[in-house]
Amino acid sequence: MARANRSKPIKTFDAEKISAFNPETKSLLRAYRKDMALRELSPGTITGYLNDLDSWLIYVYDNQDNKSVLQLTEDDLTDFFYYCKMQGNNTRRMRRRYSSISAFYKFLRKKRKIQENPMEFVDRPVKDVDVITQTYLTIEQVEKMKKKLFENGDLTLECYALFSLSTMARVNAVANIRWEQINFGERIVTDVLEKEGKFVTLFFSTEVCHKLLQLQQFRDINCVNDGGYVFYGKGKDGKVGAATTSTLYSWARKVGRMIGVPTLHPHDFRHSGSQLLKLAGMPLEDISSLLNHESTETTRKHYLQADTNSIRAAKDKYDF
Repeated sequence: MARANRSKPIKTFDAEKISAFNPETKSLLRAYRKDMALRELSPGTITGYLNDLDSWLIYVYDNQDNKSVLQLTEDDLTDFFYYCKMQGNNTRRMRRRYSSISAFYKFLRKKRKIQENPMEFVDRPVKDVDVITQTYLTIEQVEKMKKKLFENGDLTLECYALFSLSTMARVNAVANIRWEQINFGERIVTDVLEKEGKFVTLFFSTEVCHKLLQLQQFRDINCVNDGGYVFYGKGKDGKVGAATTSTLYSWARKVGRMIGVPTLHPHDFRHSGSQLLKLAGMPLEDISSLLNHESTETTRKHYLQADTNSIRAAKDKYDF
């Protein structure tokens, strides 16, 4: 099966140029770095944002007179994105650049440094050139997954898959869940950091509640040091911390191989959970709330498939 094509990297890091950025821009970047830290974004997320901004601002230094970010226009931004595209960045990489720069300008607007976000006037890519298989697990596949996970005997892997499916949380949120955030009585996870620094509440099923309690008890009995994380790992220095997203991607693929879906990835649990709730009859508004979407249109357009069986049955009523 074809894999997603990796984006060609743009090697623009230059410590000397970074130190020579426009003074006003450097001051705003320091403020933004503090803001991200106060919002408790993960170190990996902060590093990703700052690397994207450094690449952009080196381009500004080289090609746009090292102007302050407050002076740049949508045309200046478009020139940078066009440069990235010509250098071989694929759609996924381009979207990440758009998101990083847009988030920075949202911060500047929140701090009343600008009156409008120039990124609002820049068209974003709409065609995804990556070869990605998006999977909506059926209820039969979910039952098979539960059976295979139980037989496999890896309680952490079982909890990961069922928790991800039940909460429909994004992979970065799942990776950073701590035991202290879980209210087993209410079956919720509180103060979960999601996209753009938002804190949300996750809801999980009775089945997942029992599995999590089993996992917690197992670790207590066996004196497992998980650093307080539900899903943990060890870094190269041996320190225990949150599981990396790459680890969770590998876990998802492992689960996928158990049920004959080798392309399964973490976001498929989010799509599958929402689709199964829809098929069970849950209103769109409630599904959207559980996904923490700002609008039901995002839920409808990107997370739900048309129920062909219902559409066919409805058509049959009026067929001629």
